[in-house]
Amino acid sequence: MTFHSRERRLALLAAILIGCWGLVSWMVQPLWDHLHELRRSAETRAEKLQARNRLVTQMPSIERDYGRYAIYLEPTGEGQAPGSLLDELEALARRSNVQLNLKPRPGSQQDRVSRFEVELDVEGAQQSLLAFLDELLRLPRLIAVERLHLATAPAKPDALRANLVLQALTLRQ
Repeated sequence: MTFHSRERRLALLAAILIGCWGLVSWMVQPLWDHLHELRRSAETRAEKLQARNRLVTQMPSIERDYGRYAIYLEPTGEGQAPGSLLDELEALARRSNVQLNLKPRPGSQQDRVSRFEVELDVEGAQQSLLAFLDELLRLPRLIAVERLHLATAPAKPDALRANLVLQALTLRQ
């Protein structure tokens, strides 16, 4: 079987095209994909390195902030925090010269935050009650006032009565 020159040229061209396609798809394309993946990996690592370098330069301010907020971290004993809060509230009431009734509520825990609620009934002179509330908000704790209701005491014209619900938050380490 003899091929004419035109058929030989077409066969040679077809062989060259098939060879080029095989070379590209089995060698060049995998190498190109691998090179692209290496570039992407290098860029990701460079971004991580830059982020870590930023954290290293911010380390003094992070340590300073941690020192400032470390007092809000819960101590090792879990039941210690609610009891100490109640003791602080009673001492605060004695210093402010107000009558205090405490009604602790069950606490709850979400992720790393423990919540302890207590309902307070406070009665005293206007200045004493305001001093109590002012000192309460200055306690070195994370405290949220959920509800506050002020009213005059019915039998005492110079006295005020406050009913409030406090929520003490503690962060777990």
